[in-house]
Amino acid sequence: MYKLEKSRGFTLIELLVVIAIIGLLSSVVMVSLDQARGRARDTRRISEIEQLIRAVEMYKINKGVYPGEGDTGGAEISPRCPSDFKEDLQTIGYLKAVPEDPKENLGCSEGNVTQEKFFYAWDYEVTAEGTHCIGINRLETEWAVNLLADKYPDNDGDISNGIQYSTGGGDYGIGTGGDFNYCFEKND
Repeated sequence: MYKLEKSRGFTLIELLVVIAIIGLLSSVVMVSLDQARGRARDTRRISEIEQLIRAVEMYKINKGVYPGEGDTGGAEISPRCPSDFKEDLQTIGYLKAVPEDPKENLGCSEGNVTQEKFFYAWDYEVTAEGTHCIGINRLETEWAVNLLADKYPDNDGDISNGIQYSTGGGDYGIGTGGDFNYCFEKND
């Protein structure tokens, strides 16, 4: 005859340990995934700001002036925001589509700009660094800030070709926090 063995189940402590381990692993994966998403959004921001820089440079070469002269106090660059900058570049075909920030597509801030908002901006007038500056108000990763600093160095005031990378200063929220400005002309 066979003797029936009593089947043993899991104890409450064993189940709690397994649940805790699964929770810990999933939180590590989520943090890693969030960082990867932030880096992907910053990659898109860098690509779009470089397209805007090229469009402004082509406009200046062909027209002899910078776009957006009517945006003297600065303008948020968004499909939903009116600006001379956007109109100048789109009308002549230098810019097919106006970029939107990949994280916040909330529309136009209309002067309610804070350091926490993500957006692109154009400043026609003089900022702390220079004139005719295009910028990304906020970046998500230190990787992006370092990449842009390496690609567009300030060189402690030794600006070649009148181009200047900077962080800090500026109008309309350009130059606040972890951001990027590209000024086409240096302040005198």
